[in-house]
Amino acid sequence: MAETSSTISATQNGSAREAILASIRRSLATSEPFDAAWSEHHGHAAISAPVVDPVFSRDKLIENFRNNLELLGAQFALVSSETAASEHVNAVIDKLGAKRIAISDSALVKRLVDESAIEFVENAPASFLFDCDLGVTSAQWAIAETGTLVLESEKESHRLTSLIPPVHLCVLTASNVRQTMGEILELAGKDLSKTMTFITGASRTSDIELTLAIGVHGPGELHVIVIADQ
Repeated sequence: MAETSSTISATQNGSAREAILASIRRSLATSEPFDAAWSEHHGHAAISAPVVDPVFSRDKLIENFRNNLELLGAQFALVSSETAASEHVNAVIDKLGAKRIAISDSALVKRLVDESAIEFVENAPASFLFDCDLGVTSAQWAIAETGTLVLESEKESHRLTSLIPPVHLCVLTASNVRQTMGEILELAGKDLSKTMTFITGASRTSDIELTLAIGVHGPGELHVIVIADQ
C-alpha cells in the first residue's frame, strides 16, 4: 500500500510540474510577437542601464561617509596620522570612563593601543566581552553612501569584539572608503571572506508599535576614526 501511495504521489507531482511548464511555454509563445514589436520600436539602446560616473574625489568620499554616518547617530573623527588616532582613542576611553577594553587582532589597532598605558585584551573570550566597556576594531572597507563599515573575517578576528561590548570604536584609513557596496564587492572579488560584517550605525530595533530601541542586540554607541592617507 505504501509503495502504491508513493507512486501515485510521484505521478501527481510529475503531472503538476508538466502543467506548470506547459503554462510557461504558452505564455512565452503568446508574448513573443509583442516582445518583437517592442524591440523593433524602441531598439536595444532603450533598455540599456544608464551609465553613472562612480568617480568621487577622496575628500568627497570622506564627506559623504561622514554625513551619512552622523545621520545614524555615530561619532566621527578625521585625523592626520596614527599618532593622532591613538590620542583620539584615548580621548574616547577617557570620555566613557572605560576600564575593561577588548581589541581585535588588527595590526593597526595594536599599533594605536601600544602607545596607551591602558590594558587591552586581544581576542577576549565571551565571558570578558559581556562585562567590558568598549570594543576596538579596524575595518577593511567603508561604504560612503550608507555610512556602513565592512569587516572581513579572513582579515581580522573582529566579530565578537565589534558586536558584544556596549560601545564599538572602529579605526580605518581613508583609502579604504568607497562610495557603493558594489565597488566593495568588486574589490573583494575572489578573495571574498567567508563572513563579511556590515555595520551601519549603532544596533537598533523596534517593537510592533515601531518604538525605536538602541543597543538591544549589539553596541548602542559607535565611534569611527578615519586616518587620512599620508
